[in-house]
Amino acid sequence: MEQIIAFITSYVSYWPIVCFFALLLAGLNLPVSEDAMIILSATFVQADESLLIPTYIALYAGIVISDVESYFVGKLLSKGVLKFNFLKKKLTPERIERISTHLHRHGFLTFIVCRFIPFGVRNILFMGSGFTGLKFSSFILFDSIAAIISSGTLFALVYFIGEAAQRNFRLVGIILFIILVIVLAILIIRHIIKKRNRKIQESSEKID
Repeated sequence: MEQIIAFITSYVSYWPIVCFFALLLAGLNLPVSEDAMIILSATFVQADESLLIPTYIALYAGIVISDVESYFVGKLLSKGVLKFNFLKKKLTPERIERISTHLHRHGFLTFIVCRFIPFGVRNILFMGSGFTGLKFSSFILFDSIAAIISSGTLFALVYFIGEAAQRNFRLVGIILFIILVIVLAILIIRHIIKKRNRKIQESSEKID
C-alpha cells in the first residue's frame, strides 16, 4: 500500500489534468464518482499545497462541464437523437414529471439539495433539466452556483479535517435523500387526492 501511495504522490503534479478529464467522462454517465474525485483532489493537495489553485480550478471546471454534458444528453434524448436504453431507464416518465415539478416550483433550491445527494440523483437532475426543456441560461446559473457550494464544502472539509469529513458529508447526503423521498411521497399523495377530488366534483356536477 505504501508503494502505491508513493507512486501516486510522485505523479501528483499531473493530477489537475487527470481530474478534469475523468470528470468529463462522468458527464457521459460513465462510472466516475464526482465525490471521489473531490476527496482525492483534497488529499493530493495536502501532499503538495502548491497545487491547491490549479487543482480546484480543474475540479470545478470539470464538474460544471460534466453537468453541461448531461444536460445536452437529456436534450438529445428528448428529441430522439439519442436512443440509449440504459439512459431512458433513468429518465422514466415519473422521474421526468417530478423533476419538472421541482424545477418549476423550487428552481435553484432543487439544484442545491440534489448536489448534496448521492445515488446518481445529480445526473438524473441534469439530464432531466435538458429533457424537460429548462433554459440553458437558467441551468448554467443554478448549476455553477450549486457546484461551487457542494464541491467547495466537501473539498474544504477533507482538506482541513481529513477522512472523518467524508463520513459526515455522506451522512448529510443520506439525510437529504430521505427528506427528498418524503417530500416526493407527500407530493404524490397530494396529487392523488386532488385528482380524486376533481373526479368527485366532476361526477357531482354531472348529476346536478
